[in-house]
Amino acid sequence: MTSWSLTRRLTRRVLLGVAAGWLISLAIGLFVIAHEMDELLDQALAEQAGMLLSVAGADADLPPLSGELAVRVLGQGGHDEAPWPDLVGDGHHEIAGWHVAKATDPASGLSVELGQSNAWRLHELFEGVRAFLVLMVILLVSLMLIVRRTAIQALRPARQFAANMETRDAADLSPMSAEGLPSELEPIPQALNAYLARIEALLSSERRFASDAAHELRTPIASARAQAQLLAEGKADADAPRRLSAALERLGQVVERLLQLSRAEADLRLAGKTADLVGVVRLLLEEPGLGQVRFDDHDIETAMIRMDPDLSAILLSNLLHNAVQHGNGPVRIELQPGPVIRVDNPVGEGADFHFERFEKGRQSPGTGLGLAVVRSIAAQNGLRTEFSIADGRARVTVNFTSLGWPAAGSGEPHADGSDPREIGEDQQTHGQ
Repeated sequence: MTSWSLTRRLTRRVLLGVAAGWLISLAIGLFVIAHEMDELLDQALAEQAGMLLSVAGADADLPPLSGELAVRVLGQGGHDEAPWPDLVGDGHHEIAGWHVAKATDPASGLSVELGQSNAWRLHELFEGVRAFLVLMVILLVSLMLIVRRTAIQALRPARQFAANMETRDAADLSPMSAEGLPSELEPIPQALNAYLARIEALLSSERRFASDAAHELRTPIASARAQAQLLAEGKADADAPRRLSAALERLGQVVERLLQLSRAEADLRLAGKTADLVGVVRLLLEEPGLGQVRFDDHDIETAMIRMDPDLSAILLSNLLHNAVQHGNGPVRIELQPGPVIRVDNPVGEGADFHFERFEKGRQSPGTGLGLAVVRSIAAQNGLRTEFSIADGRARVTVNFTSLGWPAAGSGEPHADGSDPREIGEDQQTHGQ
């Protein structure tokens, strides 16, 4: 990709703009000056012609004239030659490239015609133009030096910023300082700092995932290994296959929840993605183990939100599985306009919500990650959540209003003509 110089481009455009403006102003100024100069010189010609007529009438020698003037005296038998044809009437005449003033003495019949050529006037006007052009060249050269110097000084902090980035340690993801940069360049460090924060969040998520995996997978792996070893040595009892299957199932649950948590904490949101909460919930209800969940959609056909379908499915799946595993009765999921999702289920005495990672009740069969995943996804997408337990029932409310589609629940087609009620194959993956 061809690089270009901001200093050269700025200098060139400023000089061209100033030069063009100067030339336009000069052209307008010259037109006005030429008009005013003609009026002034024509008035002077008339006055000089009157003076010459009074001298000629007194039979005195005519005073010497400047080289740009020509005179013709008519009357008393004289008829001097002149570079312009005969004139009729006194006053100002423009003829044959000359400005001529004619004055006549009524008593003696003597006439004096005093002329000045257009060529001389244009010559004098161009002399003034040359002076203006010289001044313009001096101004443009000075302006070029000033603009280049100013641009170089203004970009010096940007070069220093680039040098600091080049010499920075690769492991240093702290924000870059924008001190000294002009306001026009501030979006660069702002975007860079946002990018560094994104990378740091991803790396932190990876480190937490590795740490959590090492901690939480140790027990199910060890259990599965022990059962497999007993089976291999022929020392296992009849219940060993079931225990091995349970250990592997537990291992799969932990890995699945860890992957969900890692994705939620990494904030892998996809711009432009939409999800239909009605379709997502109906897909989730087809999962094994959720047969006792009842869905009340309040006759809402579609509830479109601006959210990655996978993340919305992960959030709702964790809420439903948490309610099924820790409740002691049928689970009800309700969709209300907004859209708002509410999960309600009966619980035993002493039940409570556990939001910290790997925090769970003493008798809980879960991984202790479900609600941590829910809160992380909700925080990353700006969703409001409410958790409450009262009168023996646990209730979780997720408000999707901030992500709600303008035509939520209307079933109106998207801008590309597709039906929002249709969920493609890429939207059917819900991470469970």
